[in-house]
Amino acid sequence: MPRGENPNSLANLTYRDGRTPKWEGRKKHEVRVSDEGWEGAQAASQAVGCTGVSEMLEKLGRGELQLVNPNEPEQ
Repeated sequence: MPRGENPNSLANLTYRDGRTPKWEGRKKHEVRVSDEGWEGAQAASQAVGCTGVSEMLEKLGRGELQLVNPNEPEQ
């Protein structure tokens, strides 16, 4: 077995029903925000049940999460 290739670890990368994790194929990107903006993003990600800002951005990008502008009247 080559170094770094544990079959048990590799098996954990797929769900038991055969689906692959949504994070598969992710690439590193950079976001620049103020400290206040970052703290707000972290709080927002926790509020919607995400494990972090990265997961929240992934869900926003996939259309699994919607933003609501608090300054716009409700429809």
